[in-house]
Amino acid sequence: MLEVGYLHIDNPIAVISSHSNPDLNVAAGLLLLDGFDLDEVSLEEMQASLDRISENQSARNETSAFGLSVTCSRDEPLVQAARLASRHLCLLDLRLTKIRDPIRLLELIPRLKRCGVTLSLRIRPEDLTNELLEKLQESELDIIHLDLRGLNGVGPKMVKKAKDCRGPVIMALADIDEFEDAKNLMSMGADVVSLRGADPEFADWLSEAMHEYDALSGWYNAPKHICAGGDLRGLAYCCPPVKQCPVLGALKKAGITAEEFVYKKLSFARGTPLEKGEGTCFGSLVWCCKITKMCYLRDAAMAKIGLSGKEYMELKKKLAEEILTKTS
Repeated sequence: MLEVGYLHIDNPIAVISSHSNPDLNVAAGLLLLDGFDLDEVSLEEMQASLDRISENQSARNETSAFGLSVTCSRDEPLVQAARLASRHLCLLDLRLTKIRDPIRLLELIPRLKRCGVTLSLRIRPEDLTNELLEKLQESELDIIHLDLRGLNGVGPKMVKKAKDCRGPVIMALADIDEFEDAKNLMSMGADVVSLRGADPEFADWLSEAMHEYDALSGWYNAPKHICAGGDLRGLAYCCPPVKQCPVLGALKKAGITAEEFVYKKLSFARGTPLEKGEGTCFGSLVWCCKITKMCYLRDAAMAKIGLSGKEYMELKKKLAEEILTKTS
């Protein structure tokens, strides 16, 4: 489902568990062991936690992704932890608890990445200034782990802001009580939703529900339409920019001219089912909206060529990636 560095995450739910009392049996796409303050916890204890995970996965014949969440007032233990995580092919989730200096942080990221580790940064929105966000997007960071707990309705907006910068993968730590809470974050650009202190049965159910939703929909974190406040990936659904509408603002934010947008869409559609679409508003499915929005013209055109809703959304996902690919 999602490849990040050397990690393969087979469903978009991550569970954060205390390293001192981990729940190793949860069926999440990513298990993240929390609480490694390397001023107090030794690397030997970290190694022991990794050994327990490996033994548990071997016993269950599983290869789920896992990670370690760390902080420290000194850099060297973090470098050693990065080497350890790299050897075990697990994520290193760096917490800002004791790393408040942005200059230190931006110097530390490349140093950790030189260890070959897949690296995440867990950060609260109040610590993520526009300047820092811009620099993180340009860094070697693999995942921005947004801690959105307690923010309620503001969380999806923060996810969209980070996603529209088109940098690292977005993981959102939030208060999730039901499927729609996770889906709302994903529709604004979250690639993974992480849970802290969740009931294990709920985490298992949500993981399975998200896995099934992706299998049925073809795009588990499909964005909302641009005109409904969606992130820039929603350009995949937009009509040609022939009138004043939100697509013009989205193109400006993406740094794409109207002409480039039309060219990218038509070029991608050529030779694919999206090139078809007789009877639709603009004669091609490449300009059509999200499958969940009712449209008898689009549905009739899809039925005529035998294109399923899942196949349609899989193509729209690839189209979004093509539109937002930065050209030199």
